[in-house]
Amino acid sequence: MKTLDPVLPTCFRPEGSGGALILCDHASNHIPPALDGLGLDPEYLDCHIAVDIGAATVSERLSYLLDAPAILANVSRLVVDPNRDPHTQNPIPQTSDGVDIPGNQGLSAAQHTARLDAYFHPYHRACEDQRAAMMAAGQKPVVIGLHSFTPVMNGIARPWEIGFLYAGDDRLYRSMRGPLAQEWGLNVGDNEPYSGTELYYSMHRHGEAHGLMQATIELRQDLIGDQAGQERFAHILAQVLRPIIKAQQDS
Repeated sequence: MKTLDPVLPTCFRPEGSGGALILCDHASNHIPPALDGLGLDPEYLDCHIAVDIGAATVSERLSYLLDAPAILANVSRLVVDPNRDPHTQNPIPQTSDGVDIPGNQGLSAAQHTARLDAYFHPYHRACEDQRAAMMAAGQKPVVIGLHSFTPVMNGIARPWEIGFLYAGDDRLYRSMRGPLAQEWGLNVGDNEPYSGTELYYSMHRHGEAHGLMQATIELRQDLIGDQAGQERFAHILAQVLRPIIKAQQDS
């Protein structure tokens, strides 16, 4: 079994004091060399099964606009998915949107553990350390998971331009829904295109479990596929979030 060297996430503005923490679970399409490309045709690395298209740049820009730390995972979701509970879900996908992942088939228990130790746990430790440091400094960070989704899945069009995933705590969704729809004219999804009752590991672990306002924000990929779209949505999110964050810090 090849030794897997840990891959640390990128953290933008770790000293940021803007009252938000941005987590981008699927920021990269990188497959570490030790995994031999997972046996995939390289063309798959540029599509949605490998990376949340546009999410990394929106996260970085939003970090700047809000003066908020942003932590970006630096391996592909095909290597390990940080947003899957390792106790109840498999963070190492054997297939994705109908595509078999050869390098993820038939892993031994030792290989599975080594993959999590190298790529899953370093990301979440960084998220935990950042959240703890912010709270120790007196902040009550609003925790934002930044993801993106395809405009069509299984032949079905997805009309939402932005979607929110949440589980039991819908405070951030309720606070942002009105301004996004009324002031910006966006079609806002309520637990769409997925449900936070099923896909919420990162937000639960780093936000909800600590009583912090949080939600996963999903942006449609065709709207953030270029620099102009990424900049536009970063500015929209920043403008809507600023008064919410201020109210949260003042409460």
